Amino acid sequence: MSNSTINTVNPSLKVKFVSVEQGISAFGFRRIAAVSRTLNPSTEICFITVGNVYSLSTHLFPSRQAMLGDTDIDVIANHLAEAHLLCFSSMTSCAPHVEKIVRAVKQRNPQVFILWGGVHCMIHPETAIQHVDAICTGEGEIPFTMFYEAFRSSADYLSTPSMWFNTSRGIIKNRNCALNSDLESFPHMFADLECQIYDSQHKKFRSFNHHDYLRFNGASYRTVWSIGCPYSCIYCANNVFIARDSNYRKLRFPPVDYLLEEIANAIRIHPYISAVVFYDDNFILIPTEVLREFSTQYRRRINLPFVVAGLHPNIVTKEKLTLLGEAGMNRGRMGIQSGSERILSFYRRPTPLANIKRSAGILAAAAKKYDMIPPSYDIISDNPLETREDVLQTMQTLYELARPYTLTIFSLRVFPNTRLWEYFEAHPEIDIRDQTSPYLETRKTMTNILLYTLAIFKPPKWLFSLLCRRVRGYHEKQRAHPFLFFIVKSIYLVSRGIEHLRRLDSTTIVGPWAYYFWKWGLIKSNRCASNN
Repeated sequence: MSNSTINTVNPSLKVKFVSVEQGISAFGFRRIAAVSRTLNPSTEICFITVGNVYSLSTHLFPSRQAMLGDTDIDVIANHLAEAHLLCFSSMTSCAPHVEKIVRAVKQRNPQVFILWGGVHCMIHPETAIQHVDAICTGEGEIPFTMFYEAFRSSADYLSTPSMWFNTSRGIIKNRNCALNSDLESFPHMFADLECQIYDSQHKKFRSFNHHDYLRFNGASYRTVWSIGCPYSCIYCANNVFIARDSNYRKLRFPPVDYLLEEIANAIRIHPYISAVVFYDDNFILIPTEVLREFSTQYRRRINLPFVVAGLHPNIVTKEKLTLLGEAGMNRGRMGIQSGSERILSFYRRPTPLANIKRSAGILAAAAKKYDMIPPSYDIISDNPLETREDVLQTMQTLYELARPYTLTIFSLRVFPNTRLWEYFEAHPEIDIRDQTSPYLETRKTMTNILLYTLAIFKPPKWLFSLLCRRVRGYHEKQRAHPFLFFIVKSIYLVSRGIEHLRRLDSTTIVGPWAYYFWKWGLIKSNRCASNN
């Protein structure tokens, strides 16, 4: 699909796009919203935030989520019910909020057509379709365009691929169309200030402003360059996508020039942006020759520090890390998940411990050479299948890794329709905890206390051995240590914060502070982006 072939539409058709998330990143939503703005320039884009995933309070008290009260729902519904076409996007954790809003909107205006997209609809379609008129079950740029053209002209849209429809005759389930190929043919991700945000304090929608951006994103631009992953770890949503279309294993990405135009455009709108964060699932899989072009062009045209979240132990190489380090990478994040070969095998994650240690060594060396913030390694804790031996193997693996590093520790949560979901459904006797609780809400056990300790420093061997004696398998009888847990986790967060603050990095410490540092000239920014 070429941008030049998209038709404009009767402006009297009121279209509203609504993101309901713990923040404003919403990459998929912003991409489809940009398509809708091309189809209908008067499309109203709204953000309803039910928390801030990057705030310090969320990390300290992850179970304290913002709630939408009855007054909030009334105000939101009154505003959204004015639409003819209302499009929502959310992840599963925020789905209950969408459901409440949808019910209230339909009570006020039964005629509004409500379409729901996002990860929740892609992995849990049978539930999502019960609440709305239609859902998008795949990549939405082309299906939404096809649906919209039919909808605006009162033509039959019920055969639109990658969509399900809830009709009086029952649910119509259309097959997904092919995955997007020419990603550069789509408009860049929406980054403008021309949108609305729900202000829960004043109970109203108002214009989005720079302060809102800084509150949720800090002085950083968050994006995704590549789509796809060759791995099918049983806990990951990619596992669902691959099961439905094996082509999702193939990495797809637009040209370097397209990516840099997107970033430069965001900087023109938000000139205080002083860092870029790439949330690709497998950024490091991008071919070396493309990364070489990226390294050269990024330094010349953007020249800001950037973070790469998509590092995989099997693919990290010294050559690629050198290219990224020279381009300005100041932090990397790699998924380890477990140091137990048995648990890694259960996760169907083919990462030998030797690969993990090798890649950690490369990252540690790069961090020292380029003065990066220590790399962060993802660890999945609170797995009910872990024995004490599994836990000890993970601790030993982490203890032996090259430093510096820190950890990002997640409590195991299960996405619907993944193979992990199927496993626990087949084993109802296994406790998988409250799956609606945040994945940052880890149990206050000695196991997690030791994980946070290892994230802070490498304890002496005698102290490490002493602490290891206190760890237990998930189902073994063990004490909770809430006070010690809070103290150690607080020190962990402070130590991470110091590493970012001493480099004036705002990718994890959000808020307006970075704006003032930028105004005072203390933080580097790309003041030449408008000339690119």
